[in-house]
Amino acid sequence: MSATTTRIRLLFCETCGSCEELPDYTGHPDGDTALAYLISSRHQFPSGDPHGGGHLADVSKAEWDNPRYRNQIIKQMNESIKAGGSEGLGNTFYETKNTFADDAGQCWKRHNRTTDCGDYRTPSKELVPDTKELRKEAGLSTRARDRPKIFLCDFCPVQSVIEQRKNDARGIYHFKN
Repeated sequence: MSATTTRIRLLFCETCGSCEELPDYTGHPDGDTALAYLISSRHQFPSGDPHGGGHLADVSKAEWDNPRYRNQIIKQMNESIKAGGSEGLGNTFYETKNTFADDAGQCWKRHNRTTDCGDYRTPSKELVPDTKELRKEAGLSTRARDRPKIFLCDFCPVQSVIEQRKNDARGIYHFKN
């Protein structure tokens, strides 16, 4: 496998029976804002307690996008979870979702598929996990400047237009809008 292979992570939640795609992350777990946001926004009980039985897997994006490999990944993950003593994810595996890309796509549609979004990277589009109290209890910094900034916009089609414009400005290639 080459060093340039694009990787993704999969969050398998036994509680709600979901599998969600996350961008790759190799830093310290305390800085994994995308995972923290996903758990705090979609994988909590009404009490605020996180769902139990969450499993992360790291896979090649190319393999995950291949339906044959995807089915094998799901099968192996389910067997692995069952081997760990739980009931596994069940035989009727749920829809796999690239959560952030789906949410960004819906936002983009609401903005009439613009290529120059007025909401691009505004504070309302920042993915901020609700972990301030947990970080405080653990003795970690709760200041916003001490965590990476991830925006829903990073998963939007507009992001590729922004990158193309930046590359054009750097003289890497000519971009026509």
